[in-house]
Order: sequence, then structure tokens, then C-alpha cells
Amino acid sequence: MSSEPIISLSHVNHWFGHGEGRKHALKDISLDIHPGQIVICTGPSGSGKTTLLTMLGGLRSCQDGSLRILGEELNGANKEQLAHLRLNVGFIFQAHNLMMFLDAKRNVRLSLELHDRYYDQDMDQLAVQMLEKLGLGDRVDYFPANLSGGQRQRVAIARALVSQPKILLGDEPTAALDKDSGRTVVGLMQTMAREHNTTIIMVTHDNRILDVADRIIIVEDGELAGQEAEEAFVRRMRDGSAH
Repeated sequence: MSSEPIISLSHVNHWFGHGEGRKHALKDISLDIHPGQIVICTGPSGSGKTTLLTMLGGLRSCQDGSLRILGEELNGANKEQLAHLRLNVGFIFQAHNLMMFLDAKRNVRLSLELHDRYYDQDMDQLAVQMLEKLGLGDRVDYFPANLSGGQRQRVAIARALVSQPKILLGDEPTAALDKDSGRTVVGLMQTMAREHNTTIIMVTHDNRILDVADRIIIVEDGELAGQEAEEAFVRRMRDGSAH
């Protein structure tokens, strides 16, 4: 493992709103994540997990503390810096955010079109190959309206994976998937982490996929739980999912 973290947070705080009603969403978060790690982030609803995830992906600016991603300090980053960071990040949202007027292949191809390095490659072929890996080889020309919820989610996952981003962020990426599809997706993520050193961070309540994590972090009321709480949680989950 590289000694240099790909993501480093030091005393990061985040607030929503202003004045009396201001909500302290993230509280003094310090965390290092290394290249090729698979990190699962869990915790109660409304605890700050998605806020943390969107900040790690450059969708939200860092207001207080230090956030370094790929060597860049993002506290005070402007829109151009955040946009440049997002080129290195793949996102899998809970709401799949597909373009409803594009078929599955074109939705996936969109991700490749953002990168100069793919312009001399057959982007259609790369998109189809990724859809095939996710069991959608017979759905490449289907529009999202004609796909099931789980199939749409797999198209969104294909779009996030196809450009081989340095960082992959997933917000409940397997929630809409059956057990077999969920394992397929997680298997692809593990391969990316291993072969391309992709760093993967997933917010999930899906206990079926905890076993792939190199690390599980718990966010409670905007704070990171300590190592003892992490280890106790992992033990509880593994005992509960062993049956």
C-alpha cells in the first residue's frame, strides 16, 4: 500500500444553513484513505455520511479544516478546481441520475467522453463491454424507461466504472440490486481496486457486502466513531450475517 494517502481529512467541519438554525453536519473529522483501499461508511440515517461522501467527490466545498484529495488542498477550492477533481472520481448515486433520452450504451459512453484519453478508442465498444460485465449485454439499446430499477442501477454503476476513475464513490450502490447482481457489482469493484489501485468508498447499510471492506468507518451524529466502536460493529455484523 502506498504510504501517501489519496484522501486526507484533518479536522474537517461542515455546517448547513446560517445563524440560529445552523446545523453542524460534520464535526472535526480526521481520516486518511490510501490508494486501492475499499472503505465502507455506515451509520444511522441523517448522521452525515452522504455529506461526507459528496465532499470527498468535490460536489461540496470544504468550509473548515484541511481536505486533500490527489495531492490538492480543497479548502477554498474554486469551481474549476472542483470540476477538475471530479474527472478523477466515479459516482454511483442512490437515484441513478441516468439521462432518460439516451439508451444504456450512450449513458455509459458519456463517462468516457469526458476524458481525452478515450478519444482514439472505440467508446461504444468499451461501453458495451462494461454493460456485458454487469449482465446487461441484451439491454445496451434500451432506454431507462424500459429498464427495471435494478437494471437502471447497474447502468449507473457501469457508467461510473467504465472510465476507470482513481476514486469511486457509491451512495447505497447495491440497495436496488438482488443478491447476485450485488455480488457481481462488488466483485467488479474489488477487481478495480486490485488491478487499477482504485480507491472505493461506499455508504451502505447492505450487510451482505461488508466482507469486501479493508476498513469500515462509522459516522454518528456527524462524528467518526472510534476504533473500538468500529471493531465492535464489524463483529456484530459478521456474527449476524454468518447464518
